[in-house]
Amino acid sequence: MLKKIMCLLMVVMITVSLAACGMGNSNVSQQQSVDTYSEMEIGIHSDLMWPGGGRVNSQNQLVIFDRGYGTNSGFVTLDQEGNPVGDSISFLGNVRAFTLDEEDNIYAVTAETQGDNTSQKLTVISPQGDTLKTVDLGTVSNTGSSGSVRMQSMGFSDIAVDGNGNIYISDPSKSIQVLDKEGQPVKTLGSEGYESIDIDSEGNIIAASLIMGKRSIEKLDASTGNPIWSIDLSGQNSSGISMMGVNRIRFSKEDESIYYLTSQDITKYDSSGNLMGTAIDFKSYTIMASGYNISDMSIDGEGNIYVSTTSVPADPGRINMGSGGNTPNTQDTPDSNSSDQPVMKGGASEATVDSADFIKYELYKYSIQSGDSIVQTQEVITISVPGSNRALEVAAGQFQRENPGYRIDIQTYPSDDYETYITNLNTQILSGKGPDIISVAGLQYENYISRNILVDLSEMMASDNSFDMNKYHTNIFDALKSNGSLYVLPIEFTFNVLMANQGILNQESIIIDDSEWTWNDFKSIAEKVTQKSDSNGSRAALPSVSSMELLNLFTGDSYSNYIDVDRKNANFTSPNFVDLLNTIKAFDDGSLTDSSVKNHMISILEAAGRESIVFYPYSISGYNMYGFMKAAFKEQLSLYNMPSGGGPSGGTFSSNSMYAINRNSEYVSESWEFLKTLLSDEIQSQEMQGGAMQGGAGQSQQAMGGFSVNKAAQQQKAQQAVALSQSGNAKMMLRSGDSSITVSQALMSQTDIDYINEFISGLRTYANVDTNISRIVQDETRSFFSGDKSVEETTRLMQDRVNTYLGE
Repeated sequence: MLKKIMCLLMVVMITVSLAACGMGNSNVSQQQSVDTYSEMEIGIHSDLMWPGGGRVNSQNQLVIFDRGYGTNSGFVTLDQEGNPVGDSISFLGNVRAFTLDEEDNIYAVTAETQGDNTSQKLTVISPQGDTLKTVDLGTVSNTGSSGSVRMQSMGFSDIAVDGNGNIYISDPSKSIQVLDKEGQPVKTLGSEGYESIDIDSEGNIIAASLIMGKRSIEKLDASTGNPIWSIDLSGQNSSGISMMGVNRIRFSKEDESIYYLTSQDITKYDSSGNLMGTAIDFKSYTIMASGYNISDMSIDGEGNIYVSTTSVPADPGRINMGSGGNTPNTQDTPDSNSSDQPVMKGGASEATVDSADFIKYELYKYSIQSGDSIVQTQEVITISVPGSNRALEVAAGQFQRENPGYRIDIQTYPSDDYETYITNLNTQILSGKGPDIISVAGLQYENYISRNILVDLSEMMASDNSFDMNKYHTNIFDALKSNGSLYVLPIEFTFNVLMANQGILNQESIIIDDSEWTWNDFKSIAEKVTQKSDSNGSRAALPSVSSMELLNLFTGDSYSNYIDVDRKNANFTSPNFVDLLNTIKAFDDGSLTDSSVKNHMISILEAAGRESIVFYPYSISGYNMYGFMKAAFKEQLSLYNMPSGGGPSGGTFSSNSMYAINRNSEYVSESWEFLKTLLSDEIQSQEMQGGAMQGGAGQSQQAMGGFSVNKAAQQQKAQQAVALSQSGNAKMMLRSGDSSITVSQALMSQTDIDYINEFISGLRTYANVDTNISRIVQDETRSFFSGDKSVEETTRLMQDRVNTYLGE
């Protein structure tokens, strides 16, 4: 085991580039002699309770608004080491943003909720704490327009003051409001979307905007609002995950540069908008080790950068869940082209937080070292992933904090170049090189196993006295074993079920034994529950879906139940698969489906609420999502395993976060230590930990995290889900074009948790997706569904082609 050394000060290299996508053998020791930043956690000295934003005064001191716990909030001044200096300024109010002028006067924008409206106010306070003026900034509605789901916070989000005392306040849903030095409205500038603003040395506005998931940086003429230049940041995000969380811009008069903060890094631009590089890549430091959320940034006159993190989101009380198809993805800002755009609201908020134990924070200081500084020698462990994720980055930070002699290099690839990524990865690995750790979700890792490329993790586990197998869901591990050994390690999983309205099944006296039912059984039940326009209304077994869509829904595009990986043999002529195809074709005439219910989540959830459909295949990704589905099905939700017809018993699961160790790595034992970090209680309890997986047409797509393989972490998530449901604050909102729906989470109890856990204990089959096999199945079934071939001929041709592929 690695010797674990805690350190508060760690010097690492500035990475003046975007995230790497190459996978060369870059894990050699490094000794660099370039400009560097040192990292020091200084919040431990500050005695703050719940810090908000921060600004630097004329004395190079950090002024922070401390929210306190409701009654003891105010502005606190810290020196460069994080120690409080002078007296704090008491100030009651929900401060959304504040800034300082050249005389260190404080300009604070507050927002107070009153019913359906929020009143906003500007208060100007002297350095001594005297109130100089207050300005009414009007009210904003908390309800929004019909069907509208905004991802930005409503109301003012940032404030800046120029050298003449003019005040600029940004509202993401409107524009930039300009006030004169007396607080009188003068004009508005720019358009909507500006979340963060600052003033440069020439009096121009530097702004960071977010509109429909698209981020940009602009320099605006403060007199006209016309853009001087604009940078689209979408092309500069090669980290593999959507840019999420904090969106902060600051101008440094010390070096006349612009610094842009996200939850992944701080990038630096010159005054003309040219990218100078990544000033601080958080993955290379320890700031992410705590799992807290990056929340704010300030820069002093000596070039020191201060970054704060808190245990609550930067926008408290709002959790965004992202977009996409049948299962919501993990994105903070939805893709404007998505079919559904859900947002889950709930959790802790400023109004509900009343425990000092809930709020935790850290304050980091990054100081530029001289060009001659020699960086500590570090061994580099490389991880190749299609797309990074929060849990992976937090684990890297934690590992680096505990093992300062090592750095985790997370290598990603551009989302539109998946095939090139696979080709390069295979070339590197087969040549005896490649990354130390490989993300194998979406890869045909069986080929690596057969070529003895991957480390036998079963041996690592057995020889490690600190590893306790009883802490994990061993049935998940067992399902992924090859010839009795485990070579790939799942970090999370989701399981595939057939959701059903149990109330309707009970009305029809239908009892389902999903341990042995067949597809013919399902077809018979579908016929029994379907009714067309009688006195009780109409309902159908399923929504309107094409045969190919239904095949994908029933199988999850995985055919693991019909493939013997170890023997490299397919069994598509089995009675179960033949019954599956015949059942799907029986739905083709529309007699068992509802043509008014489309195959997207808004339509499906609406139909479930009307009891217009009885069944729908789904992937359960967490306790909270189960709570929303339970509510959508009018609390009559039951979950069933897909029909097996005598095939492998037990449920199927999938995982978008699985890792393996390259046998040729120089750091096999160290890589195993990192995988253990990913399995730890701290990392496994992270709410969102899903990785990227291969999507349609070779695209990478984000997937929601899932259930933890760590039992203790999963129990913690279960308790949080129950508490959230009982708070009544959790809502899921989806939007598609002009359509939208809001679902409040159903009340959950330990009975629900036990019900889900029972399913988890019965999972036996990993639903691996092999795109080549999927393509063969789709090619051959197309002729069957159109009536050109019999099911016997179709399955025989399919089996021959798949067997040929498996033997290659």
